[in-house]
Amino acid sequence: MGDNRQQLADAWDSFTDSLKALGHEALATSPNDAERVDGLRFILRQLAYREEQFLEFAPGFGGELFLPESPTRKVFADCPDTIYFQFNVAKGGRYRINGTRGESPYISFTAYRAGIEDRVVADLHDGELTISDDGTFELMVGGPDADRDWLDLGDDASFVIIREYTHDRAGGVKARFEVEQLSPEIAHRPEPDADTLSGVLGLLGLGLGFVNNATVNLSEELRIRPNQMNEAAAELVSEMAGTPHNHYQLCYVQLEQGEALELELTPPSCRYWSVHLNNYWLESPEFRDGQSVCINDSQALHEADGSVKMLVGPDDPGPGMNWLDTKGRTETILLARYLLPETDLPPIVTNVVSI
Repeated sequence: MGDNRQQLADAWDSFTDSLKALGHEALATSPNDAERVDGLRFILRQLAYREEQFLEFAPGFGGELFLPESPTRKVFADCPDTIYFQFNVAKGGRYRINGTRGESPYISFTAYRAGIEDRVVADLHDGELTISDDGTFELMVGGPDADRDWLDLGDDASFVIIREYTHDRAGGVKARFEVEQLSPEIAHRPEPDADTLSGVLGLLGLGLGFVNNATVNLSEELRIRPNQMNEAAAELVSEMAGTPHNHYQLCYVQLEQGEALELELTPPSCRYWSVHLNNYWLESPEFRDGQSVCINDSQALHEADGSVKMLVGPDDPGPGMNWLDTKGRTETILLARYLLPETDLPPIVTNVVSI
């Protein structure tokens, strides 16, 4: 029997050194007091997710679903209306997803490879599935090519993310999913050893560093052009593990006291659209208690010509107005998203107004 103390101590020291550096970088980068608090919480949330991703739900042991994002775990401009599931996949693995469609406007399945570029291996949405009259479906994942109801894992997919966009997260009939691993044969997962844990600690440091850097780089880029909507490039969507079915527009909002940002948009026909708030760390604000941080196509009040006007800011403009509540903050990030739009996206007109 050897002594693994030194190996684990070295791995732990390296990890905690990187964690300490990340925390200090977040404090130095954040533009204000509120975002410094959010920045440290963001690191803790990502640490919880990455530990599950790299250790607790290792690929090859059943295709277990877990939550990469949730009301308390957020990254890369999560949508408050969306329920996210993930399962890690083994190289050469085959899986079967049995589910029920539910009543939400959109569900999708996307396979991703590790790395930071060209991450999407394959994806499909519910419109490409065979759904029975009772709302059930079966989707094969990996293995030999099939004409329909099949998600390709290629040679290098690492995980699959399932997204369900809802019009009412708290109510409505949601989809259901069960994942069965067909191959490789499932065995008892091994107890972690020093090599495994040392490797995971290294991945945690790398993963946290990548997420923090990507988030800060985008936020700072948007901050250069405040109060203007920007189209999200395809490579950005890939880097941040988005879905190719979504089209995104982003805006860094910067206000003075007594001001709001007015938006004017005419959304195209699509499966779902919304505009929602994010902090500097690209996390949606707290929404569990009914805060107005996201307005979707089923909730928006429309003008007579079909257009939509919104106000973004800390002061309630009163009834009859689409309002995104920044909870006293004068800086926030907006994200507009359109799922499977049928026409090109018209520009969103922005104006700073007095309230």
